[in-house]
Amino acid sequence: MMTKLMPFTALAVLAGATACSFAARGPEMYRDDTQKLLDTRNAQLKSCYDDALKTDAKMAGTVTVQFVVEPETGKIVKAAIDKTKSTAPDALGQCVVRAVDGLVLQPPDANEGQATFTY
Repeated sequence: MMTKLMPFTALAVLAGATACSFAARGPEMYRDDTQKLLDTRNAQLKSCYDDALKTDAKMAGTVTVQFVVEPETGKIVKAAIDKTKSTAPDALGQCVVRAVDGLVLQPPDANEGQATFTY
């Protein structure tokens, strides 16, 4: 049984380039910086999982979230559950999406980041 939400895998893919006044991370740095940003929501993610356990004490599974990191603003947008790779109840997935949607990567990057994280 899963006792807390933990990042399982992370993938950040860079696409496009814009103004030079922003950071230009390589793929590994983009992934690591995004992971650090998501880690700031660990307490909220744990709360999502704990609330789901109140409904089903034997609940287990994974939630895979895909999102875009906007270039120049660093804002996480278009966060959504990848239902083909998620096995946890939908309510838990929606809670995870709400926890990460709208976070802002600082400094922003000149490149758009497309990411998939599994909890």
